[in-house]
Amino acid sequence: MQKLFSYTFSQNIWRVIPDADPDSNQWVIELRDVSEKVVSLAVVDLAREELMWHGVPEGVDWWTSLTAFSYGRIFLHNYRYPEIPEPTDLLAVDGSEGQLLWALPNHILVKSLDKNHLEVARKLAGQFQYMQCEAASGEIMPMQEVSVPQSGEIILTEPIRYKEGNVYYPKLSSFITDITGGHIPLSIDYLEKRPYIIFSYYIYEQDKIVQYLLILTDRKELVLHEKLTEKRDGMGSSTMMLKSSTLVFLKNNNEFSSLTLS
Repeated sequence: MQKLFSYTFSQNIWRVIPDADPDSNQWVIELRDVSEKVVSLAVVDLAREELMWHGVPEGVDWWTSLTAFSYGRIFLHNYRYPEIPEPTDLLAVDGSEGQLLWALPNHILVKSLDKNHLEVARKLAGQFQYMQCEAASGEIMPMQEVSVPQSGEIILTEPIRYKEGNVYYPKLSSFITDITGGHIPLSIDYLEKRPYIIFSYYIYEQDKIVQYLLILTDRKELVLHEKLTEKRDGMGSSTMMLKSSTLVFLKNNNEFSSLTLS
């Protein structure tokens, strides 16, 4: 196991998404500065162990939301009417430099079909109309059959959360308490990448919620036990993710970190 990359931002990390390209180890990060009401994006390349860029692409405002990252292109939704919680417009940004590629008003992203095509939708008379879109240009076309190779590979694995009331919670909680010498988890996030078992768990410390990362082998050999955040008001979601052998996790709401599970 080797530490790949860690970068601390001055803004809070809001969302992290890996490139859907299985050969890419780039991740896009949505950051929010609540006091200044500014949304920015950053892309890190874990293969090169560097921050590629960080900035505010054209067309991005406080109501913009990161929605997908596919084959080097970042897709964002804009909310033209903030009082209505529905996306209205679709933006595409170049993942390598952060430049706006195209904007598609009155359309939203449904899903990425393959490297070159998207499925998008627009609402007409209260109903959605579905169309195909060129990922590179934003050009709309009728829906067509797209041949998608079935590799069977899972691109991204997110943890399963266990808490009080779940049938597996007592066993996992007792296991963590034994391994850590007394930590009693409030909630446990679990990932598995053989031979590694990965926990992100929360405990009370001095009336505040504190989060830890715990990694062991399937032989119960301790690999890593690290405090991720302290003095939290609550428990986060999606604070760690696994793509292939790369584990990405967040520390203190603004530090992006990763390990390779070799």
